[in-house]
Amino acid sequence: MVRLETRDGRIIRVNLALLERSLVISEMCRFGQDSEGEDFILPLHGIHSGVLLKILLWAEYHKGHEEPAWVAKDGPLPAEEIELQTSDWDKEFLRVEIKNVYDLMEGSNYLDIRWLYKLCAQKLVFHSNREPVAQFSKCSKKIPSSIECQTVFTEQPFEEY
Repeated sequence: MVRLETRDGRIIRVNLALLERSLVISEMCRFGQDSEGEDFILPLHGIHSGVLLKILLWAEYHKGHEEPAWVAKDGPLPAEEIELQTSDWDKEFLRVEIKNVYDLMEGSNYLDIRWLYKLCAQKLVFHSNREPVAQFSKCSKKIPSSIECQTVFTEQPFEEY
């Protein structure tokens, strides 16, 4: 077990296996654990507890799932490929207010969880093309611009989450 200390000061105790997808946590654990079997605290001051709990929910669902091949690909990805390989659970998970998708994307970027980051980017690109710029730009200062997100994909998704 490991304890995660968030930006808002909350301590969340988590089974370390649940966070195996995070490259940041993997590296922190490699250097941070003093003795086996004991809990230790990882400072995650770049993420709020609410966002971390949502990411942990996502990680719990995907525990033991193989990462889709499109996650590891560099360069633009066909939106249809991502759409076909995205589970209904993930689509429902991201059926939240767009601000929450931004927060999840920021958190997954902070924790270096590429799979969730790319899912959020796809959702944001689709949303940015459907919503007025003024509504979309409220949160856009937090993460890469929609143009940067669009460079991840070669086409627009054909179905909304």
